[in-house]
Amino acid sequence: MSAYVFYRSVLAFVLLQPLAFCLARVIRRKEEQRKEQRLGGQFKDGLLALAASLRAGHSAENAFQDAAEELAFLYGPEERITCEFQRVSARTRMNVPLEQAVRELADRCSLPDIRTFSEVFSAARRTGGELGRVILDTVQTIAGRLEVREEIDTMLRGKQYEQKVMRAVPPLLLIYMDLTSPGFFAVLYGTFLGRGIMTGCLAVYLTALWLAEKISDIRV
Repeated sequence: MSAYVFYRSVLAFVLLQPLAFCLARVIRRKEEQRKEQRLGGQFKDGLLALAASLRAGHSAENAFQDAAEELAFLYGPEERITCEFQRVSARTRMNVPLEQAVRELADRCSLPDIRTFSEVFSAARRTGGELGRVILDTVQTIAGRLEVREEIDTMLRGKQYEQKVMRAVPPLLLIYMDLTSPGFFAVLYGTFLGRGIMTGCLAVYLTALWLAEKISDIRV
């Protein structure tokens, strides 16, 4: 797309392939971030189910099984968070210490909230702390962070939509002018100075995209 809009050249299409790979990596990283946010929200629901089971008097091992069944009801048996809780329960039935199974869960998911819970859970088991209270405190901390994140996303959603529209305007404008007035931009594609100007425009365009992503990428 960029090769056509800014250069109208097959050679430019070949030379811009590294840029396409970089953009593909950015898109893949954003998709991974969305999956992590979804997993974090589901993990909070799993902790709530854990706390409810512990308050009912079940052991920690049985509480993980109860939580897995609750998550299967909420999200389906094939969802990753359901499979992770089921795996923890299965590991305990194989006589693996529950603390180790929870630590393995944190290693597989690589989320800060899950890693924090694993450390707090292991400490509570070692010291004989009240697991129900510890899990509830952890849930409140995670829930508060997620609520702040959701509020930020709500405030940014309108601006992000505007950003998508503005991102499409320059290429569409060039295409529109070229279709309605053929040859109007011929000097920009057929001369050395014109190609230099279009390269500068592409650099400004990419810089604007990068700045927009950095401004809207707020971590909590």
